[in-house]
Amino acid sequence: MKKFLYTLLVPLTLLFAHPITAQEAIEIGKTYTIKSKVLNEDRKIQVYLPAGYNEAQYPNQLYPVIYLLDGESNFNYLTAYLDKLSRYPYPSIPEMIIVGVINTNRTRDLTPTKVSSEEMSTEQAKKIKGENGGNDAFFKFLKEEVFTYVDTNYRTLDYKILIGHSFGGITALNNLLNYTNMFNAYIVHDPSIWWDNKVILREYTDGINQDFKHRRLFLTQVGESENKDHLSDHYSAIKEFDTLLSKHTPATLSYKYVAYEGEDHGSIPLKGNLDGLRYIFDGYRINFKELKNNPTLLQETFKALNKQMHYDFKPTEKFLDTVIKYFSSTGDTNTVNEVTKYKDTLYKK
Repeated sequence: MKKFLYTLLVPLTLLFAHPITAQEAIEIGKTYTIKSKVLNEDRKIQVYLPAGYNEAQYPNQLYPVIYLLDGESNFNYLTAYLDKLSRYPYPSIPEMIIVGVINTNRTRDLTPTKVSSEEMSTEQAKKIKGENGGNDAFFKFLKEEVFTYVDTNYRTLDYKILIGHSFGGITALNNLLNYTNMFNAYIVHDPSIWWDNKVILREYTDGINQDFKHRRLFLTQVGESENKDHLSDHYSAIKEFDTLLSKHTPATLSYKYVAYEGEDHGSIPLKGNLDGLRYIFDGYRINFKELKNNPTLLQETFKALNKQMHYDFKPTEKFLDTVIKYFSSTGDTNTVNEVTKYKDTLYKK
């Protein structure tokens, strides 16, 4: 017994003899306040910068921006997704800035039309509380004040993604249809298409042949087994919307729909954002080691990607340096020279 106590106490003594001291905090982003003249109130946004943003070696690198609705409930985990998926040497998506928009009056800002409970079915009316129908003002706030702040203070690429869930989802669909120039791609989760007797579904039916300017839309909803706790018309309205877009997908819109069995209304953004980012940037990942056998792999990959996305993306300078460093370590001077030439055409000093 004495031997056991001695064995136990010695490590404990050593532990307390060397106290642990606090180090730097782990910081994933910062919160800023915008004094909105459009909405006549103070609005908070959260900003995440990718790991490579402050690297002195790449001071001119530009980054796409994700605008995230309901930032207070989605910002933290989405930053982890971005960090993991964009890591070198095999990034599946580019490094990006995330801007989370924190709510003050969610129903007001994230609904497309103004309605009263008397205009809705009894089941729907239970969801309507206070002001609503403020999408137009909210979009003006985003465009004139949030975009301006972000583009002024950060090195942004003019490629924007909007992510929305539930009321945020119908807001994103409204934006795609009626404010098509604001964003390049949309990730939409279990949207409240039931709102105002399915007004968005009716508008899409009327405007299905409009020019969607080669936008990309990734739409999710819960699986049929999870529908039991939903509004009955929440599930069916999304199904109707998918049927419309699947049968009549415009040539100027890239569209994908996924239903997740086992995910409920609250959890669906977790899996959906992961898959949505992969869908938007499908084809971005490169197995650069194949360059040894295919010297034009980088050019071919980004040519195909840009044709698909209707945008001029290029490999980051850091990625090209990573490739050059790898082939230098293997003694493959031919590939080093080829990649260096390609880099020089993209990033002229």
